Amino acid sequence: MFTELAALVRASEKVVVTLTMQGDLMSVVVVPVIKNAADAALTTPLVLSATPAELDEGFAQALASVTAARQSLAEQAEATKSILEAAKSSQSSKATKALVKAAAPAESSDANDEESKPQESAEGEASTTAEGSAATSGGTDLASLL
Repeated sequence: MFTELAALVRASEKVVVTLTMQGDLMSVVVVPVIKNAADAALTTPLVLSATPAELDEGFAQALASVTAARQSLAEQAEATKSILEAAKSSQSSKATKALVKAAAPAESSDANDEESKPQESAEGEASTTAEGSAATSGGTDLASLL
């Protein structure tokens, strides 16, 4: 029995075992204690109620199967955590690259905007002058075309 408990104790910070009697039945509660469990199911207690003779026969096997399932769950939780951390790191680097790439054209377009502003203002003045001269020189009035 202690050989099967040793595997569970190694995988936990500690294991609390509680034994109670209710008439002829003995209840055994085995609670693995883990402070920062990757999955809450890893701290689920094993509760068995049977006669002492039945527990002698099946307790070690039940504990071994629960320990194996628990170990598999812990491995799956750790694998999932690793995958999520890798994805988070990848997305973070992609976002950083995208921000750097987006910032570079914005800086160059700001410089281009400053260079093109004098031309735009000159063009704007020229079109205003052309409109003013068209109105005074008897150019086409759009309202009269309709």
